[in-house]
Amino acid sequence: MPSPTSSSETDSSQPLTRGHKKRERTRRGLIDAALRLVARKEVGEIALLEVATEAEVSNGTIYNYFRTREEVLEAVGIAMADEFSDAISALSANVQSGAQRLSIGVRMFIGRAVDDPQWANALLRIFHFDQAMRSRLAAHVLDDLQEGLREGAFTYEDEDIALDLVVSCTTGAMRSVVEGRAIAEHDARVAEMILRALGATPAKARRIANLPLPVASGDASSVN
Repeated sequence: MPSPTSSSETDSSQPLTRGHKKRERTRRGLIDAALRLVARKEVGEIALLEVATEAEVSNGTIYNYFRTREEVLEAVGIAMADEFSDAISALSANVQSGAQRLSIGVRMFIGRAVDDPQWANALLRIFHFDQAMRSRLAAHVLDDLQEGLREGAFTYEDEDIALDLVVSCTTGAMRSVVEGRAIAEHDARVAEMILRALGATPAKARRIANLPLPVASGDASSVN
């Protein structure tokens, strides 16, 4: 009698792997389609079947991945938050200072808004709509806040308020960019004010906020 690990069962594993990859590609295509729609119109105006049309899949296909508009928009928000935050974390991997890492994150989100206003507009629309996205962004900020407090760069008393301050100021600055209200060196100025609000001295805040951003090699020095 064949065992549970028979050759017939083993041979079936490869098609399942291909099917899984195809499913992930389709899901990603739906997320990308929803992202394009969000960049063009208000979140509340987007219909689930409209996402299917944008992705060029059948109406029935999208229901294999998402049941509601809210589910697909949550997936879009989480993907945007995670992908860019992870990229920033990779660039900042060699930076020891939590205050500097926080400044880098703030400046890079604002810089991305300058380089890609469509992406920023989509992120901002979903940010105010989806709690999951806000939670993901906050999680990336929290470690740097806590490290900045331990190293003595920050002196804030309420962590939740500090977290809200960083996220709200950063997204507000991104909105200024999208709406054409940004000033010269907007990223560094916003980062400096956030650092000061968290308790960094004026001199330290200015020095950290104006440090060169890390390059792709991740070669960046920490701030003492």
